[in-house]
Amino acid sequence: MLHQSLVPLVAAVANAIIFVLVLRGGMNPIRRVFAWMTLTIISWNLDIFALYYFPDAPSALWWSMVFRTGVCLVPAAVFHAVCVLTGASGRVWSAVLGAGYAAGAFLVIANFRGALVNRLTLHSWGWYIEPAPLYSLMTALILIYFPLSIARVAHTYRHPSSARQRTQAKFWLLAIGVSGPFDLTNLLPIYGINVYPLGSFGNAVYLGIIAYAIARHRLMDVDYVVRKAISFFLAASVVLIPGGTVLFALSRTVGGEEPAVVACAAVGLALLSVVLIPTFQEALETRVHRAFFPQLYDYRRRLHELAAALVHLVDRNELVRRLGESLTEILDVETCEIFLPDEAGRRATLAHPVPATPVPLPEEIGRDLEQLAEPVLASEVEGVKPGVASLFQARGWEVGIPLRINDRLNGFIGLGQKKDFRIFSAEDLQLLSAVASGATVALENANLSRQLRHSEAVLERANRLSSLGTLAAGLAHEIRNPLVAVKTFLDLLPQRLDDRQFLSEFRELSLSELRRVTDLIADLLTLGKSRTPDRRSVDLPSTLEPVVRLMETTARKRQVELGSQWQLDLPPVSADPDQLKQIVLNLLLNAIETSAAGGRVVLDVHGGTLADTGSAVVLEVRDRGPGIPAEQLEHIFHPFYTTKETGTGLGLALVHQMVVDHGGEIAVESTVGEGTVFRVTLPSAPLELRRTGT
Repeated sequence: MLHQSLVPLVAAVANAIIFVLVLRGGMNPIRRVFAWMTLTIISWNLDIFALYYFPDAPSALWWSMVFRTGVCLVPAAVFHAVCVLTGASGRVWSAVLGAGYAAGAFLVIANFRGALVNRLTLHSWGWYIEPAPLYSLMTALILIYFPLSIARVAHTYRHPSSARQRTQAKFWLLAIGVSGPFDLTNLLPIYGINVYPLGSFGNAVYLGIIAYAIARHRLMDVDYVVRKAISFFLAASVVLIPGGTVLFALSRTVGGEEPAVVACAAVGLALLSVVLIPTFQEALETRVHRAFFPQLYDYRRRLHELAAALVHLVDRNELVRRLGESLTEILDVETCEIFLPDEAGRRATLAHPVPATPVPLPEEIGRDLEQLAEPVLASEVEGVKPGVASLFQARGWEVGIPLRINDRLNGFIGLGQKKDFRIFSAEDLQLLSAVASGATVALENANLSRQLRHSEAVLERANRLSSLGTLAAGLAHEIRNPLVAVKTFLDLLPQRLDDRQFLSEFRELSLSELRRVTDLIADLLTLGKSRTPDRRSVDLPSTLEPVVRLMETTARKRQVELGSQWQLDLPPVSADPDQLKQIVLNLLLNAIETSAAGGRVVLDVHGGTLADTGSAVVLEVRDRGPGIPAEQLEHIFHPFYTTKETGTGLGLALVHQMVVDHGGEIAVESTVGEGTVFRVTLPSAPLELRRTGT
């Protein structure tokens, strides 16, 4: 019977290992009562071991009686553990528990007086007890306290005080459901049903599941265990049932004549199973998850999608809003708070939800958060970082998610408890880690984008001033000539005060020249403004004609003819007027500067189309200059690329950026020795903008 006794002995050893592992994690009420329950169940396993191990009845009976001491207390110990887990307290529950221990103590005394067992009966697996009438009290305790424990755990699952308590109750119910049928087989031989007792296997599984629920901070939710088990069972069935059938048919056909063939086939089936079962399980797991746990599958799928979508957001405010609202909705949490560094990049301040007044994190806690490398549960920081633990408790966070990049903290997300009292499982934390990675990359991109926009604004301002400097040099001559006429009039005025004709003609001439100077200066100042882009419906002729007038001076100075052509009934475009002027100014200035004396530059504005928006307006700037070599065309819109000795290489780069920002297109055609055409296509303004004029 020695091999039969190994089953309860192995179960006792396994339970002892579980006992040690749980106690190593520290002592608290639930761990202490779990340890006590484990000792009574180990005693149960040793009771069965003694019956199977000793070949003579007296030895088996004596050792069984010794270890049966713990068995008498198992129902009360299990119920005691349930009471601590579920928080059952008060006189009623204390009385029920006390009654259980009193009945157990009575049975212990009766056991040592030989009143529980009449004798031992030999079975195929070893000795087994034949109960005395008083043993019915033991059965009654089991049938009363085990269902009472189940009812109490089920009530806690429906009405938990925390997400963790609910999940622990769920695991406890799973443990009872898995081990209960095995445990009950220990009673069957006592009452004449000759079935091999499987209780030792059942109680080892029971304690293992409960120990996991008690000792592990990062619990796998029960759905994970169930879907893994179901998918494995289905995958194993797909492989082993047909394979086993073929192997059985082969053994029947070959018989004992070719054992090597059957052995090779069995090895081949085993190898095939090792390869195919994990493959089929992986393929089936998603389907099982979706079929049995659709709500969990859906929110985990949405977390995957959120992690991928965040990296495409470059606006910080939109990113924070999307992240906070999405996490709140997907996880159905009570709170979701996001802390990010302030504008100076120093102290972390609440960014979502946006507070009425700034809410900064204390600096000392911020330093502690710097040490967090991955999402953590509130229970994991208790006793390790007291300041962080108190912050979690004060703000009601269940999970903290650091946003890190280049080994520095770039933000922090605090999530409250889920409204349905589900835990944040280990699988959830892995997904949240992926979301944190996506959010961190997006935040860094947003910071870089903000810096880039600032740099572009500085470059645009520099380019605008450079263009104005060129214009100012040409305008100086235009302004000086009218001023000479006015000065001449003022010099002659004292001598010819009585000449009415002189006063009238020179006065009108002077006023005309001064008006022309004023208009030129006004146009120049308009181009020099640096302001926030303002998109509205823009009439091109009235907006761009002042630019052409300004450029006429520069063109004449270089002996270049400047002309313009305007199609009648041009639709307005949706654009920022100042940026539109800057686009045309840069293109005309480039064309004039590259043209030789006697050349001609033309601005041609006419209707056109865009692939995405339909109706559009085309602005063409043509010159008869030297043209652009083919190898340079692909670089002309790159920042700082220039072929001029004094050029900055910013003009065309900024033109390209502004055209793209307006939803338009810019193209260039050039033939060396014949000239160049820059073609800007801008979408026309929608009808509602044309009506409002904004």
